[in-house]
Amino acid sequence: MENMINFGIDLGTTNSVIAKFVKGEVQVFTNPTDFGRNTLPSVIAFRKDRIFVGSKAQEFAEKDPKNVISRFKRKMGTSESYKIPVLNQSKSPIELSAQILKELKNFVQSGETLDSVVITIPASFDTIQSNATKEAGLQAGFKQVILLQEPIAASLAYANKKKDKELADGQWLVYDLGGGTFDVALVKIKEGEMKVLDHEGDNFLGGTDFDDEIVRKLIIPKLENAGNFSDLESQMTSASGKYNGKFLAYRFLAEKLKIALSSQTSEEINVQITDEEGNDIDEYISFSRSEFENIIKSSVDTTIEMVKKILVHNSLGAKDLQFVLMVGGSTFIPFVRKRVEEMLQIPVNCDIDPTTAVAIGAAYYAGTKPKSFEKNEKKKKNVSLKIRMAYGKASKEKEEYFAARIEGNTNGLTYRITREDGGFDTGLKPLSKQISEDLPLVENAYNFFKFVVYDTQNNIIETDAELIGINSGYGITGQPLPNDICLEVDDLELGRTRLELIFQKIQFYQSENNYKTTKQDTCKRF
Repeated sequence: MENMINFGIDLGTTNSVIAKFVKGEVQVFTNPTDFGRNTLPSVIAFRKDRIFVGSKAQEFAEKDPKNVISRFKRKMGTSESYKIPVLNQSKSPIELSAQILKELKNFVQSGETLDSVVITIPASFDTIQSNATKEAGLQAGFKQVILLQEPIAASLAYANKKKDKELADGQWLVYDLGGGTFDVALVKIKEGEMKVLDHEGDNFLGGTDFDDEIVRKLIIPKLENAGNFSDLESQMTSASGKYNGKFLAYRFLAEKLKIALSSQTSEEINVQITDEEGNDIDEYISFSRSEFENIIKSSVDTTIEMVKKILVHNSLGAKDLQFVLMVGGSTFIPFVRKRVEEMLQIPVNCDIDPTTAVAIGAAYYAGTKPKSFEKNEKKKKNVSLKIRMAYGKASKEKEEYFAARIEGNTNGLTYRITREDGGFDTGLKPLSKQISEDLPLVENAYNFFKFVVYDTQNNIIETDAELIGINSGYGITGQPLPNDICLEVDDLELGRTRLELIFQKIQFYQSENNYKTTKQDTCKRF
C-alpha cells in the first residue's frame, strides 16, 4: 500500500538488513554488490575520492586501518567522533550510520523512492541514543523515521511467521545477542494482543566482542609462539603501534573463524606477519571449537544473568515460560544455544532466521504505519469529498471495526465497501457524514478493502480514500521505556538533591495516542 511506510531496517553494529512489507508478506533484499548476501557489513572505508561500504570496505582493513571505521553504533548519542585522516576531517556516529542507511537504499532496485522507514534500536537505547538514530535516518534522506525496539521486532517476525496457527496465550523471552549489543525481553500474548513486559540489555556485549577475544586470546598467543614479538597485543591496539593495521584485519578474520566453528569442530586460518626480527611468518594455524567456547563462556553467562534478573523481577520460573526465542547472529553459535537452555531450563526456539528476523519484524510493523508527511512533489487531490478513516492495521479478531468521517456534501450519494478477494460486499448504502462497518477478515492473511462512493446515476465520485489494508496477524500494543522516569527534587531540609521515581520502565506502555501505567504507590530513589 502506497500510503504505508512498508520498509524496515535493522541498523546493526556489525551487519545491517533492509526488508519490505508487500501484501502480507515480507521481502528481504539482497546485497546487489555482494551476490547472495542479504546483509550489509556496517563498515565504511574512506579513500581520497571514494567511499566504500560493506564487504569492500573490509578489504582495506589491513592496508589502511585508520580510514576504515566500524562499530560506530556503540557511540550513537555521544559527542565522540572518528577522525578520517584521508579527508582531514572527523565523522560523527550519526553521519556514519546515515552512510550505512544510504547504502541500504541501493538494495532496492525497483526504482521506487524510499521516503519513510522503520529503524530498529536496542531496547536499552536511551532517549539520546534513540534520537541520534532518528537523526541518522533523516540525514540519509528519509522524511519520516519511526523507531522500533529490536526484541519487539523479533517477536513480530515470529508471531507473523506462525500466523498459520493461533499462538496460545502465554509468555516467552526474546534472547537477542547481535553483533554489538545484547537485549533480553519478556513478551506476553493474551487474546491476540502482544506486549513487552520487561527488558534488560547491554549495548557493549555482542559477537564483535567475541571476535576481539579470539584475536587477543587465540590468535595473538599463537603468533607469539611462532615468531619474536614484544607485547604484540599492545603493538596491535595502539594507534602508533608497529602492527596497528593487523588488529582490525585479524578481527574480520576472527569473525570468519567464529562462523566456521559454529558448524564444525575445528578450523584453520592463514596468518601472515613479519616479526620484530624481520622474519616472515606465513602459517596455517588450527583452532578448535572448545578453545573458542572457553573464551566466550563468561560473556554468555553474563547474558544469562540478565535473563535471570528479569525472571526474578517478575517472579517467574521456567515453568511459566513457553520458550526462549533466539535472535541475533551470535545465537548461531551452538554453545550459546546450549548454555542458555542448560542454565535456564527453558527450551530454546530457533524457528526464525536470527540474522534477518529483526528487519522482517520491522517491515511487518512498517506495513501498519501510515506515512504522515505531505509529499511536496505531488499535489493534493482536488476532490469534493474527503474521507477520514479509522481502523486497526493489524487484528486477530474475525472482524475489524471500521469508521469514517465524510467531509463534503453527501446528499443523494451512496457508498460500497468490497474486499479484494470478492468475499465481502456491503452493497450500496446511503452515505452520511459518519459511517461504520464491521469488516470480516480472512484469517492469517492481509485483507484489502476498497471504499467507493457513487452518485445517483451510479457513477464513481472521486475521493481521497486510500485502499484499506488490515493484517490478520499480530501487532504490538506499545514499547516499554528503556529506563525509569524520575523527577529531580531539591530536598531543602537535608540540603541534597534526590530523584523521585514517577514511572518504572516495566509499568509504562506507550501507544500512539495514550499512556497507561500500573497503579502502584509512588516510589522514591535517593
